[in-house]
Amino acid sequence: MKNIKFEDNIIKKNKIPILIYNPEWMQLFVNFNSKSLKKAVTALEELLSQEKSYEAEQKELERRKKVLMNKILYISKEINEDNNAEAIPKMQETQKELLQINERLPILIEELEILPGKINDQNTVVLKETINRAYELIKYNKDEAEKCQEEVNRIRQRLGDLIKNKVEAEERVNKLYSFVHGMVGANEMEKLDSSYLKKT
Repeated sequence: MKNIKFEDNIIKKNKIPILIYNPEWMQLFVNFNSKSLKKAVTALEELLSQEKSYEAEQKELERRKKVLMNKILYISKEINEDNNAEAIPKMQETQKELLQINERLPILIEELEILPGKINDQNTVVLKETINRAYELIKYNKDEAEKCQEEVNRIRQRLGDLIKNKVEAEERVNKLYSFVHGMVGANEMEKLDSSYLKKT
């Protein structure tokens, strides 16, 4: 891969989307990617999948946290107002789960703050690999177009020769017919045609 240097933050400046979600990119490169482009795409897909997974986990933990908070209020009432000692293990279990969620959520939030930068960087890598691949494909297709043009020129020349030969042959046929007709007349021509030009 050629070492392409972009201006800082070209992705944001040029509002370049996540390339692998772009329909035009998909049409041009999904079936025509190189080994290094495939590798860069896989790394980007992994980061995007991780982000999606973290977002879903965060949403679920926040939902679960609300449930646990309500549960704690309810169990507190049971312990304090109803003097229900059996509710204490439930309270401990609920508090333990809430503590785990409270430990996990900041880690998730931090990861979710870091990931967009990583995704942006990897999208830039995909862009560089895409540009390299684009120029490989441009070169290949230019060469292919030139080969096709050479073949078209050859066929055009051959076609021109064939048309010329056909026209000359038809002219000779007409001149020969005219000559024979002038010599023997129409009636004899018909007999001669059926005799000489009979299809075998």
